[in-house]
Amino acid sequence: MLAGVLLVGFTACSDDDDAAADTNNSNQTTAVSVPRGVVKTYGGLSRTHVDHRVRYPLTPPVGGDHAAVWQTCGFYDKPIVTEAGVHSLEHGAVWITFRPDLPAQQVALIQTYAEQPYILASPWGGGDLPAPVVLSAWGAQVQLDSLPSPAADDFITKYRQSVSAPEPGAPCDGGTTFTEG
Repeated sequence: MLAGVLLVGFTACSDDDDAAADTNNSNQTTAVSVPRGVVKTYGGLSRTHVDHRVRYPLTPPVGGDHAAVWQTCGFYDKPIVTEAGVHSLEHGAVWITFRPDLPAQQVALIQTYAEQPYILASPWGGGDLPAPVVLSAWGAQVQLDSLPSPAADDFITKYRQSVSAPEPGAPCDGGTTFTEG
């Protein structure tokens, strides 16, 4: 199934494959320890569509090379294909990732957050998540211990459909719904 997600292309995106894009993400800033609730921003993110897995320097990623098809926004109870999630960030989504062992009450609250437009939520399956809950947008991230949180609400207000996303307003529905679990 992963091959299908990575190889399927949609035409709703503008020309992501510009010649200036860095196809190996080498210009993406590496993560540093950030206090919980503090937004960290990152620049120099490539926007190239790829048909292979990407090794992102930040967990979870905040941009970079990604699948040609985006992940349909909403709540997922299994990890999604990271490269499809990154494509959703390009469209202006906020991606809430959480540890798979998060208490059920927290997961239910995240599911409520994911009912909002341009919110994607899934457990993180790609290794250690740096905090129990992490909100990511294109070029920005905040790590949290739990929800609800004023920091989460502020992050969503500032970064969902933000002009800092390369393609705010591009679809967050009609993409893939594949999961990795």
